Amino acid sequence: MMNLTETILYSCGISLFSFFGIQKVEAKRPNILFIMTDQQRYDMLSCAGNRYVHTPSLDQLAENGVRFERNYCANPVSMPSRFAMITGRFAGEIGYTNNSTKPDTLRVLPVVRESSVGNLFRNAGYETIYSGYPGFYCGRTNIEDYGFVQNGTDYYDGPANFAESFFAGYKPEEDKPFFLYLSFMNPHDICYGAGFDPRFPDKLRPHQIAATQKYIDFHKTLSEEEYRNQIPPVPANMEPNGAYAEMKEIGSGSRNWTEEQWNFYRWMYCRLVEDVEKQIGRILTALADAGLADNTIVVFTSDHGEMGQSHGLVFKSQLLEEATCTPLIIAGPGIQKGIVDSENLTCGIDLVPTMCDLVGIPIPKGLLGKSLKPILTGQSVKMSRNHIIVESSSGYQIHDGRYKYTAFTRGDKKETLMDILSDPGEMSDKSTDPVYRAIKSHLRNLLMKDLNKITQNAPMIK
Repeated sequence: MMNLTETILYSCGISLFSFFGIQKVEAKRPNILFIMTDQQRYDMLSCAGNRYVHTPSLDQLAENGVRFERNYCANPVSMPSRFAMITGRFAGEIGYTNNSTKPDTLRVLPVVRESSVGNLFRNAGYETIYSGYPGFYCGRTNIEDYGFVQNGTDYYDGPANFAESFFAGYKPEEDKPFFLYLSFMNPHDICYGAGFDPRFPDKLRPHQIAATQKYIDFHKTLSEEEYRNQIPPVPANMEPNGAYAEMKEIGSGSRNWTEEQWNFYRWMYCRLVEDVEKQIGRILTALADAGLADNTIVVFTSDHGEMGQSHGLVFKSQLLEEATCTPLIIAGPGIQKGIVDSENLTCGIDLVPTMCDLVGIPIPKGLLGKSLKPILTGQSVKMSRNHIIVESSSGYQIHDGRYKYTAFTRGDKKETLMDILSDPGEMSDKSTDPVYRAIKSHLRNLLMKDLNKITQNAPMIK
């Protein structure tokens, strides 16, 4: 309740601060700590029930925030997925759906300068720093164009080393709020085949060998029983599902490995996840030790998943759950604690509007993503969306929470329709089943409508 003096001043349109010549200090916006791994599948967290990986730091982060179980990348390969997460826009909007190392700068620059999260936060008064693996469409463009100062390109220990140093020297009362984007390479090094890459080790660079070789050597120190107890089981959907059998040669493809080689591959993937998790633990510990955790929003995610022998496939690229569904945890001031969201579909394009919304920065117009703030803060339990889109170099997919319709642009296959409620392993294609004709038609029409917003060039869908 205002006293008499305050009431009189208020009625005259004068604040108590200005009357006494006091400058009102606005509350400092929260910092953002954005942590990304490469190729970490949605279920590669012990808090997600996976007993073959040990991820204590990320488990603790989930306990202090919201973990989204149905989060999807915008594209199941690195560059287009990362482009979507840093700009809020599909890479298809600038004509790319794959890892192009020489993009057209005239296409990339206008988008990143207008809506990249680095530029948005820098313009709002944040110190914006990037450390680790870039993985963006660069060419003549560099990370500065995305609005960040680059601090080191070591993407193994580098981000953690930098974070520890930065937090130790940060002065909340004097320094600008910060946006740190920390990007790790692993568990991506599984791509080098757990030692089964034909180039290993003679034709790979030393940094490409290091993480893989470490666990090849570590494996030799384990007893047979210890090793066997750490190997994840063969996935239930390991057989090609028919629809994707003819798609093997598109993207990552398959491997002609023995049972022992497959076991070692799945074991190695878990170890690489734990390897990068330890680095993340260092970062979160340094944040807390510096007294910055209470005013820092932490976002953890990965750019895409990993097939891990499902459907007989390895690596990424495919429009299947293992490659497209990724972890997402957000924690910090004002965010609910210990919430697992298993209802809402979220996507990589949601991160820019979400982070802007959480700190009060206007969300750029024209973004197709949704802010997750209402879910994070408990204002709502249901997002205002009915489906998401995932694009790739081989096709486009629409997902409504139960059904996934995919229209292919490469290969002999025209389309697939999966019911992931009754068939979570995506082993049975319903696209030619008359019972599903109306569902397929509805989803295809929605997909085509959305694609007109995503890309200016009509996709070559069959």
